[in-house]
Amino acid sequence: MSTPPLTASTMQSEAPAGGPDLGRRKVIHIDMDAFYASVEQRDDPALRGKPVAVGGARARGVVAAASYEARKFGVRSAMPSVTAMRKCPALVFVKPRFDVYREVSRQIRAIFARHTPIIEPLSLDEAYLDVTENLERVATATEIAEEIRKAIRAETGLTASAGVSYNKFLAKLASDHRKPDGLFVITPRMGPAFVETLDVGRFHGVGPATTAKMNRLGIMTGLDLKAQTLAFLTEHFGKAGPYYFWIARGVDERPVRADRPRKSLGAENTFLEDIFTHDAARAALAPILDKVWRAAAQAGIRGRTVTVKVKFADFRQITRAHSEAQPVAARADFERIALALLRPVFPAPRGVRLLGVTLSSLGDPPAKSEAQLSLGI
Repeated sequence: MSTPPLTASTMQSEAPAGGPDLGRRKVIHIDMDAFYASVEQRDDPALRGKPVAVGGARARGVVAAASYEARKFGVRSAMPSVTAMRKCPALVFVKPRFDVYREVSRQIRAIFARHTPIIEPLSLDEAYLDVTENLERVATATEIAEEIRKAIRAETGLTASAGVSYNKFLAKLASDHRKPDGLFVITPRMGPAFVETLDVGRFHGVGPATTAKMNRLGIMTGLDLKAQTLAFLTEHFGKAGPYYFWIARGVDERPVRADRPRKSLGAENTFLEDIFTHDAARAALAPILDKVWRAAAQAGIRGRTVTVKVKFADFRQITRAHSEAQPVAARADFERIALALLRPVFPAPRGVRLLGVTLSSLGDPPAKSEAQLSLGI
């Protein structure tokens, strides 16, 4: 390791200037490498070394996960299956086995629990850990992260990447920095300078639409973002403005929340050009639905209530919701409900600038949903 281990002493002495003194925290972000695809390659030796996509090869199928061999061809999760096959004709599609993924996830969670009870799962393959006080009394967060990675490899046969830092934002950036099978540490002294060098599109919480908006405002990198005033960012980005202001300085106040129950899963997109027809809305809604459905699949949950959010060009906003008696079992049903909720909105003479979809009333999938889901993606 070229970076120093994150200890209590380095955190206190290197706390970032400006903003809250949160340098005492030690946070690890663990992200499994190509989790679903890696499980399939582990369990089927014939798939090892081959480009693998977990999902369905049907015309409306979507890639749920791609092996690193497939990623070399540009295949990515949430990509339509037809696009993935064009990019990689030798791509092998495997139907998802969510019961297996959940069981492996439980094994990994048990490894985390040996070190800390403060575990915030983001999905089956990703979590934050607060190891400021750890159960094994290990001196450094770096050593804990390495022990966890070794245990995951030994007990599951899989690899994980880890990021270590003094807050969640930087730990997440660190885990992405040396993927796959990597470990990277961002100390408090390194944090602000590390953020300055990155494109804003790499920041967790800055999606494609926000990236485009920042770029139009001349904000390309963390350094550009840091140059903006809090008033400017609040004016242009509303409630998210203070978050952007502080992360540009390497500061993130959010605590690691142990087993926080999720009340909903949602995503939205602001369009560069307004939408006026239901057909255009159908096309624009597809990637949003994919994102929410994939998040629900990764978390191993389903929901009964679908809510659609519409923001018009004049910034007027409406929501429409529908609840089913049972959890929505297939992506096709999810899309059907969302499009039915949208239908009365169109035609929209003033245009629609934003669409969002939320899945709520969450719970475990019904018994048959695994088979139904595997046919839908």
